Amino acid sequence: MLDYLNGYLDNNDIEIIKKQFNKDILNNFEAMKDNVLLIINYLLSIDIKNIKNIILKRPDLFFEDLELLKEKVGKYDNNLIKFIFDNDPSSLINLEI
Repeated sequence: MLDYLNGYLDNNDIEIIKKQFNKDILNNFEAMKDNVLLIINYLLSIDIKNIKNIILKRPDLFFEDLELLKEKVGKYDNNLIKFIFDNDPSSLINLEI
């Protein structure tokens, strides 16, 4: 389970994620793996690299429509978005992300 994340996270990080979430959330990550990968690649494309912490703190972002996420993120300064994603992804909710 979550083997598709191997190209983005190391095995230790994947194990941490598996332990953090219940079976239902993990099943969602499997069922929506194409979307999860789209979101990860988008985040990497805007220089956000803290993927493990974002998954742990805001797993819901990876189930969101990519275009909607881009629209929400695009409303804010890139440096601000990068700072929040990298330092406190849980506070993205304050920006309605």
